[in-house]
Amino acid sequence: DKIISEVENNEFEFDNLEATIGIKLEGDNKLGLKGQLRMKNDSVIWVSISLKLGVEVARVMITNDSIKLVNRSARTYVTENIELINNILPFDVSLQFFQDLLVGNISGINSENRYKVSIDEGRYKLISAGSDFMVNSIWVTPKDFKISKYNIQDNNNKIEFRYDEFQNVGGKMMPSKISFELSSGYKVGLEINYSDIEVGDELSFPFNISKKYDKTYLW
Repeated sequence: DKIISEVENNEFEFDNLEATIGIKLEGDNKLGLKGQLRMKNDSVIWVSISLKLGVEVARVMITNDSIKLVNRSARTYVTENIELINNILPFDVSLQFFQDLLVGNISGINSENRYKVSIDEGRYKLISAGSDFMVNSIWVTPKDFKISKYNIQDNNNKIEFRYDEFQNVGGKMMPSKISFELSSGYKVGLEINYSDIEVGDELSFPFNISKKYDKTYLW
């Protein structure tokens, strides 16, 4: 309970956040992308993704009830209810879940859950207890009680997030590097690097879909 309380006290808080991002996809091929991230707490996530030359290739917007994506390269778009992802994944996701992951908070950690606690490489390691199907593991640094690693695992799949290079933004510590890895018979890796992080100002979230684009689906 003491560890969880300290983690909650040190969560990164914001009303509006904007940052420049670098994106690296790892797998069979490596592709470097850049973009702009904007978020309004409890309301929206907006991402514009561009090639290094500055040409926008995709735009994504997540709200409390929907996920929208425009693929400018393929001239297609996706609009789906966020519940679709909940029907596919073995755990619930939401706008809050995605926002927490993007700033190094974990919305799923709370004192009502039961955890086994140990020390692993100088960090607190919390493992959810009582479920044979799904295991959540959370690594917390004792110096500042920030989450440095978080994974969700069942019998067939593992999703892992790693947080590094924390910096002070508006009086709170936020990771400027996030690594994501999905293992599900194959591996997919993603790394996000933040720069020029700003909080406070009201932001716009433009999202227009051309009538010339064809609708497609996530799955």
